[in-house]
Amino acid sequence: MNNFNFDKYLNIVNEEKKKYGLDLYTPLYPMLRMENGKLYVGIMLVNDSDNVWSKESSVKPEYWVLIDIDTDKVISFNKTMEKDFVVGEIIPKSYDNKEKEISKYTVEKTIQYKNYLKEDIKNFKAPLQIKLEELLGEEVEIDGEKINISDYVFANIEEEINDKLNKLVEMLIWTKYGSIIFYYDLLYTQVIEECKKGNVDKEKIKLCVEIINNYYTGVTYIDNFFNI
Repeated sequence: MNNFNFDKYLNIVNEEKKKYGLDLYTPLYPMLRMENGKLYVGIMLVNDSDNVWSKESSVKPEYWVLIDIDTDKVISFNKTMEKDFVVGEIIPKSYDNKEKEISKYTVEKTIQYKNYLKEDIKNFKAPLQIKLEELLGEEVEIDGEKINISDYVFANIEEEINDKLNKLVEMLIWTKYGSIIFYYDLLYTQVIEECKKGNVDKEKIKLCVEIINNYYTGVTYIDNFFNI
């Protein structure tokens, strides 16, 4: 997924950071920031080694940038230790039940797909297989024990299936949660366009805060950065 409307802001910051020799720093997705009653595009920069996805990381971005919404000009490029973006009381990072939801989704999908494949292997029979079963039967005797052929085949490939399923579910989760940035882009663009017309919709901005808080699980003080 690419060609986001806010790509232009990332390009601006990537060019600007070169002036400060910050090749090892990466801008996060554009956010918003209210200062002195005016809304700006705000972008945090983190070190390439920072894990912004882990809840345990508690990353506070080392640099942050303000861009004018009307002119797309960089208003300020700040080092957090010299000019902190946290103003006033610290707002604790809020989470939804993302981890629980992912865990539940992972278990449910893995079981669902595993059961589907097992039933498919048992129930789908190629023409040649039908002929063989008509001749040999659906069960074979192994070590003195009668075993259903389909169950036996599944048991022999179950470990490999589980491995493939884990990778499939991981991809589905990434798609499920990665797609939220597409919606964020649409919402973000709406907020900016409305702001240019003189309307600052704080409810939409609060939803932006919620999305970014849950997308960048390991980044702290996002509420403070938006400063709404």
